[in-house]
Amino acid sequence: MTPLTLFLAKLIGAYALIMSAWMLLRKDVALQMIERVSHEPVAIAVIGMLRLAIGLAMVIGHNIWTDAAAALVSLVGWITLISGLLTLLLPPQTLRDIFSKMDYEKRYPLFALVSFALGGALLIAGFSA
Repeated sequence: MTPLTLFLAKLIGAYALIMSAWMLLRKDVALQMIERVSHEPVAIAVIGMLRLAIGLAMVIGHNIWTDAAAALVSLVGWITLISGLLTLLLPPQTLRDIFSKMDYEKRYPLFALVSFALGGALLIAGFSA
């Protein structure tokens, strides 16, 4: 694994674990935040810009598919880039419709657990290499 892969695996892993813990501990705040932000086009645009910048940085700097950890880091970069583009280009109502179809509030624990699993896998890969 390259030093960049190790660094990004640790960074993304720690972030995902911390955020999933926050999601599980502060579900009420997280759901309120999502509801409020989804009705603010300026906030949606800022989130899209941040996702786009982070995704571009990751794809340009780490588009490595040689092993599982590197591929997972690269996949996170591509997902971040694509979600940033979609967040910027799709109308806010379309984004709200997509979010509604995801049935986020009902599936909330699943989303938190996926984030937890991703974070754990990346941290293990980053610190065991």
